[in-house]
Amino acid sequence: MVVDDDASVLLITKQALEAFGYRVITAADGAQAIGLFSPRHSEIAAVVTDMVMPVMDGPTLVAALQSIDPSVRVVATTGSGSPAYQRKLAKAGVRQILHKPYTADDLLRTVADILAERSRASIALRASERTRTHFD
Repeated sequence: MVVDDDASVLLITKQALEAFGYRVITAADGAQAIGLFSPRHSEIAAVVTDMVMPVMDGPTLVAALQSIDPSVRVVATTGSGSPAYQRKLAKAGVRQILHKPYTADDLLRTVADILAERSRASIALRASERTRTHFD
């Protein structure tokens, strides 16, 4: 899922991801994102979202998404690079930060990284369940 209030950024990001085989759902603001995410969260592998938007800002959106699915993987897109802001985003549950302006390569690498992180977590969970089942 890609969330951004800038229609051109939303379109370009969607096109870049789709060109590399990703299926993409888009939302123009946080409220719309929650409406789309809630019934489909099990189908959404990651959310790439702007942090500064009208209606609902990024940190509020991240908290709402986490209340629906605590394991949601979030990439924040932001123009702010201050260490304090980055710590705030990490504390809010953001897994990766993509600094604006970003290139298609930056986007694709970041999405691939966060999806690989999700795969590693899933593999570790399955291994843990097998071990627990085997030794119980």
